[in-house]
Amino acid sequence: MHYLLTLFSFVLLASPQAQACRGPSMENTLFFKAISNPPAGADVIAKVALLDVTVMDFYKGEATAKVLQVIGPAEARVHKGDIISLKYLVSSCGPYDQSGHVGTIVAKAVTDCSGRLVWHPYTYRVSDGTFWAPSINK
Repeated sequence: MHYLLTLFSFVLLASPQAQACRGPSMENTLFFKAISNPPAGADVIAKVALLDVTVMDFYKGEATAKVLQVIGPAEARVHKGDIISLKYLVSSCGPYDQSGHVGTIVAKAVTDCSGRLVWHPYTYRVSDGTFWAPSINK
């Protein structure tokens, strides 16, 4: 029985989904602290306030946000005061943003199967300034 428990523990630890984040310095956020060089292909840069945040399962997060200020190109798709829908991936390193958090997002716009505009934000790691493009098709 001891060997079976050891084997089970090893399988869980070896699985990529079971890996925990290596600490607060590795945590990701939806909010960029400074945008001196915006990611290529971004459709909007905006300051938003998160209204409702939900993690659908371990990997899929959704949020609604109120646009406080449009900072970068939006091609008339979003304006100050709009309520937008965000969809993004979640891992053991976040993002852990919650309702009420305010910050600047960088996002790509996609129309979902219902014809609604959905924003897929880039994620950002504050400790080293690394950012990741959104995973739209997952």
